[in-house]
Amino acid sequence: MNHSYDGFDEFINAWPKDQENIKQALLELKSHAETLEGLKGEYVCRPGVSDSLRFNPLEPREGRDRPVMVMIDTVSFEGQRFLSVCFYGEEIKDPDELGDEIPEGLFNETGYCFDLEGDEPDMTPYLKERITEAWKSSKKD
Repeated sequence: MNHSYDGFDEFINAWPKDQENIKQALLELKSHAETLEGLKGEYVCRPGVSDSLRFNPLEPREGRDRPVMVMIDTVSFEGQRFLSVCFYGEEIKDPDELGDEIPEGLFNETGYCFDLEGDEPDMTPYLKERITEAWKSSKKD
């Protein structure tokens, strides 16, 4: 596996104690992505904007030239943290219609994003399924 998580431990260790459910969801999504073969993961801190975990296949399918497969942003707003988990729209399906299409929202392409704001126990397994789906769509066969 090829991961670059410089600064991630410090970010996690500074997590507000009253928001453990969002932290747990983030760690579960990260762990799930790490189980998928051939993904590169990296942590990107954009102060004042977000802290991101980004995953992309080391060997993408032919013709795929994109910087991420999934981007898991942690956003702070008025002292509360939430996750915004974004994919490219055509690489996943949303059978339960829980996400939102964001034109030019993912590196100037149409993104499809899911927000996880609190105690939503069904959302983490649903997002794990979307991560697996995006992985299958983006990697070389």
